Amino acid sequence: MGRKFKVTVNGEVFDVEIEEVSGSKVANVPSSSVPSTTKSEKKTVSVSSSSDNKTVPEVKPEKKEPKKEVNTKGKKVVVAPLPGKILSVNVKKGDFVKKGDLLLVIEAMKMENEIFASQDGTVTDVLVNTGDYVSTGDKLVIME
Repeated sequence: MGRKFKVTVNGEVFDVEIEEVSGSKVANVPSSSVPSTTKSEKKTVSVSSSSDNKTVPEVKPEKKEPKKEVNTKGKKVVVAPLPGKILSVNVKKGDFVKKGDLLLVIEAMKMENEIFASQDGTVTDVLVNTGDYVSTGDKLVIME
């Protein structure tokens, strides 16, 4: 007998029973006998609702599109200081900014982090859009 939980998925409540397994042995399984999955296959997780049985699709994060390549030689590159989601982009290509002007806002761990211009210059390229996820060191804005 496992522990029972109520789980809400997209506004629907499901009763889920989870069984704890203890003292089990781990078998060595050759990798050739383990089925592989392809991109086109979708896995589903079955849960039982108080009203009926439903199948909920497994959600996988989408892959990021590769960032466009930009010639940065001799230009100031503003990079992401931390990973997060772009909440707002406050500049566009061709804008002149002064040192201390707000370039964009990144949300990380439920905190808004403002990214400011470190020098005066003209924005030659904006490499991110609102809603994009960035990693530490990703190029955000190019200035000259």
